[in-house]
Amino acid sequence: MKRFSVFIVVAMLAGLVLAACGGGATASDPAATVKDMMQAVIDKKLDKIADYACAAKKDEVKQQFDLASALGGGLDPQKILDVMTFSVENAEYNKLSENGDKATVQMKAKLIIKIDKEKFKSVIADMAKAQGQDLPADQLGPMVDQAAAQLEQGQNIDNTIELVKENGKWVICPSN
Repeated sequence: MKRFSVFIVVAMLAGLVLAACGGGATASDPAATVKDMMQAVIDKKLDKIADYACAAKKDEVKQQFDLASALGGGLDPQKILDVMTFSVENAEYNKLSENGDKATVQMKAKLIIKIDKEKFKSVIADMAKAQGQDLPADQLGPMVDQAAAQLEQGQNIDNTIELVKENGKWVICPSN
């Protein structure tokens, strides 16, 4: 039986969101593409993130953002997303270079994730039960409070994002 941890769930979701900080599908401006993709993250449209990936990376991105598989069968990732609010502060999207069908954009921002703690406790308790575990409220409360406090402090993002033009639109396509 797997040991269930609220920190694993929160860290995984935060990691997936941070990994999304790059990409896009705007025809003329690679920086606008990155901004549009980040708006999809803020709007919790994670199923649309693969639309911002180049053809060579699309399947990889789809797998990264398949929250249902990442959380294990039978768990509803939408319930977790529903208790979270994403926002970005001090966002900067600067085109560093553009040469033909390749571009590089620098994105700097602070990603804040707020959690409705009471609803999140309920979701985590339900998820633990689905895995055959019972998390007592006296254990669950402090774990959720600590995770929420860390996420609400925000995570600074400073990414250099590689884009390529495919079918007349800019899309993320890291070389690694």
